[in-house]
Amino acid sequence: MTEDFDDRKARASAWFRTLRDRIVAAFEILEDAQTTGPFADRPAGRFTVTETRRDGGDGADAGGGLMSVLRDGRVFEKVGVNVSTVYGSLGERAQAAMAARGVPGMEADPRFWASGISLVAHMVNPHTPAVHMNT
Repeated sequence: MTEDFDDRKARASAWFRTLRDRIVAAFEILEDAQTTGPFADRPAGRFTVTETRRDGGDGADAGGGLMSVLRDGRVFEKVGVNVSTVYGSLGERAQAAMAARGVPGMEADPRFWASGISLVAHMVNPHTPAVHMNT
């Protein structure tokens, strides 16, 4: 059975959202578990979620995502876990530049689709390194 491209895109986008849900839950578990130490009297950090939309320039839907942010927790000063799925067509200059760099098929079809997740975490403890990941 062959899966069509739209189904594959939908599965990829759903996978990133599920991954976001799992990561957010794990960060909140860590916040709940911190019951001792200098910041234990703070409320456990919780994520606020904001939906984002991308305008295609002419009012057309061009995708969007979820922005999830935790602030002022017991362990984490600030965490962002964001997912997005965007699509549209490249402008003529961008299309020409990518074609000149040898991007396959760019001369014939300027359409694009991308989905991904981004995570940035800053701990309350200034001696603990920050984390930044994208895919």
